[in-house]
Amino acid sequence: MRDPDKYVKDLRRYQAFVSPDASMYWDMPLAALIVNKYRNHAIGYYMQSKGIYTIPNVRWGDERTYTTDYLPEPLAFLGVERHSVVSIGSYGVVKTRDEKRHFRAGLEAMLDWLEPEVVLVYGSTPDDVFGDYWKYAEFIRYPDWTSYLRRDEQQAQPEELLRKPGREG
Repeated sequence: MRDPDKYVKDLRRYQAFVSPDASMYWDMPLAALIVNKYRNHAIGYYMQSKGIYTIPNVRWGDERTYTTDYLPEPLAFLGVERHSVVSIGSYGVVKTRDEKRHFRAGLEAMLDWLEPEVVLVYGSTPDDVFGDYWKYAEFIRYPDWTSYLRRDEQQAQPEELLRKPGREG
């Protein structure tokens, strides 16, 4: 987002803005991970400064981003308020065994570090990844953009799109 000013007017129409999802790829140098974390916060801060309610998007990659093994604090959680509402994305990062392992480890670290009240999840919420964690926060799933564009979810009602995972009847 090179010119966030041009989005402010449109974003004010909505109840909330989720800060951008800056990539945290496993093969990225640590410096690039730090830059992407900065981008996430800079745009979120800017929108907040314009009076837009901003929900922080929390993204992690490998253990460099969700542990204190490489930095004094986990990079992924820097600047995120504890006991708040956060957003996370599972789209495209819970397919392989390694992806699931890192995602689960990061999810557990995020829940321990931030103790969020509500976790908005865009993307899938497979039980083998999320199942052990439903009890630690209220998880609310909403579709990622690609899934949203699919015909079956386009026809769903908004309350169906924002279902609580693991609580279907």
